[in-house]
Amino acid sequence: MAARPPAGQPATTEGATGRTTSLHVARRAGVSQTTVSLVLNGGGGKAGLSPATQEKVRQAAAELGYTPNNAARNLRRQRTGNLTFLCPDLGNPYFAEVIGAAQAAAAEGGYLLDIIAAQDEAAKLQAIARLRGGISDGVITTAPTTAIWDALRDLSARGIACVTLQDRGDDPAIPAVGVDLEAGGHAATRHLLALGHRRIAHVSGRQSFPLRARERVHGYRRALEEAGLAPDAASIVEVPNSMAGGAEAVAQLLARGTPLPEALFVFNDNMAIGALHALHRAGLRVPGDIAVVGFDGVSLGAFSTPMLTTVEHPRAELGRLAAESVMARLNDPARPAPGALLPGRLVVRESCGARGAAETGKGGARAA
Repeated sequence: MAARPPAGQPATTEGATGRTTSLHVARRAGVSQTTVSLVLNGGGGKAGLSPATQEKVRQAAAELGYTPNNAARNLRRQRTGNLTFLCPDLGNPYFAEVIGAAQAAAAEGGYLLDIIAAQDEAAKLQAIARLRGGISDGVITTAPTTAIWDALRDLSARGIACVTLQDRGDDPAIPAVGVDLEAGGHAATRHLLALGHRRIAHVSGRQSFPLRARERVHGYRRALEEAGLAPDAASIVEVPNSMAGGAEAVAQLLARGTPLPEALFVFNDNMAIGALHALHRAGLRVPGDIAVVGFDGVSLGAFSTPMLTTVEHPRAELGRLAAESVMARLNDPARPAPGALLPGRLVVRESCGARGAAETGKGGARAA
């Protein structure tokens, strides 16, 4: 039996080869090699291993000076150990929260998640072309055009796992995870109608991708029709998807010279906060003169003045499910790909005028 090293010095010669392995750690800790692998690759908690068992494994690894050789493992599996997230808007806090959750889930599964900014179709196609070279095992991306879907199908055929955010296609090998945007748009507009508003405008983000379904607009129109109101094309203002775009929408509405809408349903919270700023600069009170509801539920909306009513997305769950779907495809490509369509949640604060609900902290009806 090999002698233990002096205190403070790691062991390096536990076996005949002179190299410490996970088997040596397993023997020292009195557990299986599978348990060692789970703990040292961050999956012990998810596998239901007790904190005491996990600590015992980490202590044994520290005593032996052992770290898992992920590079060798990935070489045997013909894997890189990397996943890639093609982000359409790095400046949007919504994606920052989704990416953070995806990175945490990837790390728990033993992967690193790389982030590539790819705002338009050309940038996405260029990034996907690079991924064909085998620099990543899987990709998470939006896929709003036919060309991007064709490129993802090609990646999938090469053994690179693909998962889309929001955009759903007809390829069962490429699952989609997303939020029910149409239901969210319907819930936001229905809430404004319930508060007595009838002239409700929609501030829409200008779409770079003509094939993308306009789910928010569909929900907005459906809610108006259910209330017996004819949707008016002039009530939809299309501006760039940014805070400045939200301010631009308010400027356009003010420049028309017609009565202002009683309420605005805005494409996302970033744009809604820009609209709040522009309304304040114009001397208009929110919600006294005009009510505002955003979309996404980013943290910043709780700190705007007034606090922003919004349709909140489960961003952490969305990012986690996206990463887990990619890894599930890698672990067992023959199994049906898991996807998900998550509900949003109406969070009522000050900007819509429902002060009673805002004061009590209630009003979080599920967008269905």
